Amino acid sequence: MKREIKFRGKSIYDDEWLYGSLVKIEKDRYAVIPPLNDIEIGKSISMHEVQPDTVGQFTGLLDKNGKEIYEGDIVAWNDSDGNDRKDLVKWMNGGLCLCNSLYTVGNYREIEVIGNIHDSKNILEEE
Repeated sequence: MKREIKFRGKSIYDDEWLYGSLVKIEKDRYAVIPPLNDIEIGKSISMHEVQPDTVGQFTGLLDKNGKEIYEGDIVAWNDSDGNDRKDLVKWMNGGLCLCNSLYTVGNYREIEVIGNIHDSKNILEEE
C-alpha cells in the first residue's frame, strides 16, 4: 500500500495542530512545512516549530467519517464480540497497530477517531 507521507505536530507557541512535511531543525527540534499547494502564490515558504513529543505520521487510512488517522490518535470501534473498544493508534512494522487491544479490527473503515493522546488522554484512562 502506498500512502501519502505527511505529519502533524502541535505548535510550540500554542495548541494549534500543524500539518505537512517534517523537518529536523537540530537535535530534538522539529518543524512542519505546510503543503506547497496550501501556500499562496508570491508568499514565502515558512516552517513552524512543533513540540517533538506531539509529532505523528499519517497512516494513509481514513476513519468511517473520512477523517485522516494519525499516529497518536485515539479511535473507537466494536470488536468481533460487539464490545465497544478505544485504542491508541501507532504505526508499527508497516501496519496500523491499535495498541491497547488484543483484538483485530476486521475493517478499518469501522473505526472512528475520537481524540488523540495529547489532547484527550483521559479517554483511554476511563477504560
